[in-house]
Amino acid sequence: MLDVEQAQLQQGELGFKLGIIYEEVSRSRVVATMPVEGNRQPYGFLHGGAICSLVEELASFGAAMAAAQDGKIVMGLHQSSNFLGTSTSGTVRGVAAPIHVGSTTQLWQVDVTHIESGKLIASGRVTIAVRSPRT
Repeated sequence: MLDVEQAQLQQGELGFKLGIIYEEVSRSRVVATMPVEGNRQPYGFLHGGAICSLVEELASFGAAMAAAQDGKIVMGLHQSSNFLGTSTSGTVRGVAAPIHVGSTTQLWQVDVTHIESGKLIASGRVTIAVRSPRT
């Protein structure tokens, strides 16, 4: 099992660019924060693409940890996110949990909350394919 520091080092390039910081990692829950500053659209609001990237990052990371025990790799198949609010400053926290962990697919739920206000910003689901690595 990875600890938070190992998870931080293993995240993808986009996660680093977005400023994602892992707080908790396990096969059953992944929690990370992302700053609003640096991830805003031209009107000054948190960019929907940044939110979708956070949702995908956390779901994929959790799915990869769950699949790794069987030597499998994962890749996203589908994502849907509902934007329920927004922010112009501060930090958001994403909390990902599996709904289904199967041998060929996984489904993860991710809720994104603005830390300072406690407001739910977005809720997303990611369907993940689980495959054997190519040789």
